[in-house]
Amino acid sequence: MTPEHKALACELVAREAQLLDQQRWTEWLDLYREDAVFWVPTWKSDGTLSSDPDTELSLIYMDGRALLHERVQRLTSGRSVAAMPVPRTTHLVGGTLVDAIDADAALVQSAWMTHIYLHKQPESLAYAGRYEHLLRWQDGQWRIARKKVVLTNDQLRSKLDFFYV
Repeated sequence: MTPEHKALACELVAREAQLLDQQRWTEWLDLYREDAVFWVPTWKSDGTLSSDPDTELSLIYMDGRALLHERVQRLTSGRSVAAMPVPRTTHLVGGTLVDAIDADAALVQSAWMTHIYLHKQPESLAYAGRYEHLLRWQDGQWRIARKKVVLTNDQLRSKLDFFYV
């Protein structure tokens, strides 16, 4: 993997966080492949994450970009009353490491924290954890094939949504 491809992989992860904070949903969705998986596993015990979203509980599991698109549609249409108004977020991403899997795939691991401001309460929340982005080179750019979000503080004080993590 070239240094340029590594830099582009890191940039994609940072761009994803920024697009979520700016609520630029269409551009955010465009970062994902059609067959993308978005997964937030649960902790089975203090040191063990669930490992199979088909047989174990997940906080969020969306298999395919179409499900992400559907969730964005509910959010932007006003049909998601629980998310109105849409909370403001600030994602911080750091400690990003890129490992080449093969010529067309990379695993990007990073740490993240999100500050969430809930208008209705009003109060703030903070979530933190680790990201694993599996990227695939497609049409001359990286696309997200899988995003696994490991939530460190999983004692949830409110609902959890895709744009919180």
